[in-house]
Order: sequence, then C-alpha cells, then structure tokens
Amino acid sequence: MPRKAQIFNIHDLERYDEEPLTNVFLFREEEFWACILYFRPGQVLRRHSHEHEHEVFDVLAGHGTIWLDGEAVQTRPGDVIFVPAGVEHGFENTGDEPWIIRATIHERTYARQALQRAILKRLGKLER
Repeated sequence: MPRKAQIFNIHDLERYDEEPLTNVFLFREEEFWACILYFRPGQVLRRHSHEHEHEVFDVLAGHGTIWLDGEAVQTRPGDVIFVPAGVEHGFENTGDEPWIIRATIHERTYARQALQRAILKRLGKLER
C-alpha cells in the first residue's frame, strides 16, 4: 500500500471521555505512532512506565502536571517532554481548562522483531 502524508487538526478531533483521559489515535507507521491526549480539568492518568517505548509529549494547550520518576513537573503550551523507555510518568490536569498533549511514541526494535518484520514484508503481509 502506498504511503500518504496526513494532516490532522486537534480541534476537529477534540472530544472528552470519562476518566482517566481521552486518547485519540492519529497514525502508526512501523514502530512509530502518535495520538492526542485530551484531559478535562481534574482528570488523572496514573503513573506507569513502558519498557519498550520512548515517548515525546508536546503540550499543545492548557496547563497540567506530568510526573517524571516521582517528580512533579508543571507544564504549559510549547513544552516538549522526552520520556525514555522505563521511566515512570503520569499526568494530572491541574488547570481549569482542557489540557491537550500530543504523544509521539517510538517502540524499541529488537533483532527478533526486525527479522519478523522482514519476513512479513517479503511475504506481502506487513500491516502498517
């Protein structure tokens, strides 16, 4: 399948579900993908970590707290936060307006995964 560029507008995608947040998928290309995280005031995503994923969070709107290895970091629009694999992190909208964050994720690739991808690609069965 040919690859195509895509354009997303965070305001067109905006919606708010119940606790702990709304996660709107944007794209996935191999081990790289992105989504938009929408938090209402007071919403919290508990602290967690990902052993095999590096993440970058771009604060697009609103204010909130990102917990990084137990430390509370206040964020504002324009902030970019890099969270390497294995680092505990969590989110809390401590502001009085919606907090919108773009999450860009890169999954670490290991030799077995790379070999599996090569085989699937050769067989024409690779899904994006």
